[in-house]
Amino acid sequence: MFKQVEIALTTLYLVLAGALLAAIAFRIQGATSGRAARMPIWDQRVGIAYRAGKLALAASLLPLALGVIYALSVVILYTTVVRECAKALFYVLLCAWALLEVYFCLSIGVRLLNGSWFRRLAFWGAVLLSLPIAASLSWLIAKTLPYPPAEECVVLDLPVRGTWLAGHAGATTFTNLHTTHPYAIDVLKLGPDGRLMDGSDLVVTNWYGYDEPVYAPADGQVVEVVDGLPCGPIGNRDTVHPGGNHVVIDIGNDRQVLLAHLAAGSLAVEEGEVVTSGTLIGRVGNSGNSEAPHLHLHVQSASEAGLPFRFRSMQRKRWLFWTGVTNGYLIRNDRFRG
Repeated sequence: MFKQVEIALTTLYLVLAGALLAAIAFRIQGATSGRAARMPIWDQRVGIAYRAGKLALAASLLPLALGVIYALSVVILYTTVVRECAKALFYVLLCAWALLEVYFCLSIGVRLLNGSWFRRLAFWGAVLLSLPIAASLSWLIAKTLPYPPAEECVVLDLPVRGTWLAGHAGATTFTNLHTTHPYAIDVLKLGPDGRLMDGSDLVVTNWYGYDEPVYAPADGQVVEVVDGLPCGPIGNRDTVHPGGNHVVIDIGNDRQVLLAHLAAGSLAVEEGEVVTSGTLIGRVGNSGNSEAPHLHLHVQSASEAGLPFRFRSMQRKRWLFWTGVTNGYLIRNDRFRG
């Protein structure tokens, strides 16, 4: 399934990039050929309605473009499989198109002022569509990006090494489908090619995350160990044992860390054992309610209420760039490494 989604979405991104490139070329060619006379929107011959419409369109285009990029980069889960070159090309062309259209919004074509009702309907339709879409996407960013402040969060060390991808993560249901523990995260290992697996996605051992070591993210005492559950095939979830093979570490102050979906026979700690941050706990598997090899991590109180948490230090890539982050948190589609 993942391979088919990768091919389909990457192709879609490239097709959309081609359409944007054609639109940009068409707009520039039309403006430089002199076929369509234009006048500044401040010209007295331009009515106040058209002037307001042009300014409203200009104000909505950049938020709309950035909102689309944010939604595709963060909110929509399966877009992570799109090849980086296709993403970058589409995002760059989308921003270029938006900037070009903002520039054209500072003038108006004479054919629009004196044209047919259809041309005017198209213009006002674009204005009326762009405003609510841009507002909705801006609301989406404002809704999904915030996270509880650092003073309210448990601070952990990263439990894995190398470059990983956050799947379900964040503080809202837009980016995180965990309901019992709303701040829980699922992380998947990325290979040197930026993909999740090498070869068929139906073979568990082809996933880069499979058998990767998992380390204690904090000092504490192991209070629960479950081992011996099999790693199911891709897409075959064990809903009877949702956590699969897992370890729970009591880190004090009524806080516990759970690390789940580990490989059978890989657990390296026992109940009652005192561990320090960085102690080997086990290895990533596909046990429990898991569709593909990944690590599930959450922090809970003794009553199992979910608690927010951050990581002490990491490199994180959100959108397009890697940055060093202290006491940072993860949301969907973030890439991170220690």
